[in-house]
Amino acid sequence: MINKKKNTPVERQWQRYLFIGTAKIRVPGERTSTTATISNISVSGIGLYSPKSIGKGKTVKLKVSFIDGKGRISDDTVEGKVDWQSKFRGIYLIGVLFNEELDTKNQPKLMGHLLWLIETFTLPQPYKDKRIATL
Repeated sequence: MINKKKNTPVERQWQRYLFIGTAKIRVPGERTSTTATISNISVSGIGLYSPKSIGKGKTVKLKVSFIDGKGRISDDTVEGKVDWQSKFRGIYLIGVLFNEELDTKNQPKLMGHLLWLIETFTLPQPYKDKRIATL
């Protein structure tokens, strides 16, 4: 991410994880929805590959679906706002910032899966500041 005012990189607070799954994108007040492929996820946002433009600044509701560690299809919902969007050939790359960070109370299946991925594959903890252990 680049700080546009100073043209310098901005360090992200949360670790990103590659994530295999889909997200059904719904914009409140619009009749249609779009299914996107998930690129990556963090506790504070998600990267998507969408066949349709959503629009920067739009509020979205996402139904995130994935195959959990036991081979079952699971899903959870999360809300956010499109932070950025860029067209790449025939798809749209979209970054969504969540309204609230993911947690085990509101997204138990998704957080459970992230915890499983972190532990199974010895991935870095979600918070980049090593002094804080969140999980």
